Amino acid sequence: MENTSKKITEELNKYKFLYDSLKAIIDSSYDGIFVTDGEANVLMLNKAYERITGIDAEYVIGKNMAQLVEEGYYNQSGSLEVIRTGKQVTLRQKLISGKEILVTSTPVYNKNGKREFIVTNVRDISDLVKLKEKLSLTEALYQKYRSELENIKEQMMQHPGFVVKDKRTVQLVRTLLKVAKFDTTILLTGESGVGKTMAAKFIHDNSSRKDYTFIEVNCGSIPPTLIESELFGYESGAFTGASKKGKIGVFELAHNSTLFLDEISEARLDIQVSLLKAIDEGIIKPVGGDKAKKVNVRIIAATNKNLEDLVKKGLFREDLYYRLNVIPIEIPPLRERKDDIPDLCINFLNDFNKKYGSNKYFTVSALEALKEYHWPGNVRELKNLVEHLIIITHDDKIDVMNLPSYIFKNKKGSRDAQEEDFIAKFLGMGLNKAMEVFEKKMIDAAIAKCGNKKRAAELLKVHPSTITRKSRG
Repeated sequence: MENTSKKITEELNKYKFLYDSLKAIIDSSYDGIFVTDGEANVLMLNKAYERITGIDAEYVIGKNMAQLVEEGYYNQSGSLEVIRTGKQVTLRQKLISGKEILVTSTPVYNKNGKREFIVTNVRDISDLVKLKEKLSLTEALYQKYRSELENIKEQMMQHPGFVVKDKRTVQLVRTLLKVAKFDTTILLTGESGVGKTMAAKFIHDNSSRKDYTFIEVNCGSIPPTLIESELFGYESGAFTGASKKGKIGVFELAHNSTLFLDEISEARLDIQVSLLKAIDEGIIKPVGGDKAKKVNVRIIAATNKNLEDLVKKGLFREDLYYRLNVIPIEIPPLRERKDDIPDLCINFLNDFNKKYGSNKYFTVSALEALKEYHWPGNVRELKNLVEHLIIITHDDKIDVMNLPSYIFKNKKGSRDAQEEDFIAKFLGMGLNKAMEVFEKKMIDAAIAKCGNKKRAAELLKVHPSTITRKSRG
């Protein structure tokens, strides 16, 4: 009897050891493991399962999966699907917390073919779900931007000279298209030659006023004595030399259309008063006339000067500045949108080839050199240079050697610039220190190239002891 009891104890200890070992192995798994009996009653689960799902073992062990699904712990059960289908299943399971997991439930049969256990392997797919959501959002944004770029491309067909390649230009065109829909005053700013006139035309052509003629006036090119009559017109005999028929001003010509006031900073202060009234109230009075006229005009103004500074100096009316500055848009200089340069070159080249009956073309190296130039005169300077090259180049090929020498001055990476940068590093050290640092750099470079000091000495044509002594310093 005592021996039998001892054997039973040993067997129990053996099975306990196996159970503890198996539990330790299961708990060490990074993936969640969930075990039920053949009827989907929960027997055990590991720590990874608790970590992944946030469900404590004490809440589910001993319960049947059908009950847990009914109570809302799970939206569906892999174990119940195994019982229904009789085979392994994989499904996405939503937990009471709202979290989603991927489960694979596998039936385990004994030697008699009876289903004894159902083992479920669990993977946390929350990150995958988030990644999929991000991917879907990215795809949606891509489609949106693609559609937007297609729209931009379509609008560009009306403006073949308006190149949209650089990301800054793409953003600019997006802005222009957006503001074109709203009938409000716009102030275009930027350096001379950046393309403010083209931007104004682009806004007009994409606005509700596009069926009317775009009217442009340069406030800086009109003599001060004539600017008022140019803007507002004049009546017969208004001043000496005036036409007997009188003249319609640009405000009246632009009725129902867009009036582009270029170089607005050049308008005299007294004219600015009349401009403000015309913009604010839509009322003009021709020179020499008594009757006011109502006009419906959209104003786009442009300047290459800082109007805010002019206001502070008393050279520009503050009220007019704020009236014009409803939608300020800055046109970036060409040097800040370098990716536009090659396409602009090709566009201008094609135009001038057609004009002069030539067949000139740029080499890639020439286009690269033009791309690196800083273009102080912006698009206007580029256009003039292309015309210049078309005329003076003897061959059809326009190569680097045909470009003016100033293109290479201050060019980043040019020999002169590199030499200036190199010398600047040593200025201020004093000659002896500079020579010492330079020698050290030369020796280090020679050793790195040759692999040892002996060969480095041969390359530098000095004794190896010199290399050893100076490399220590």
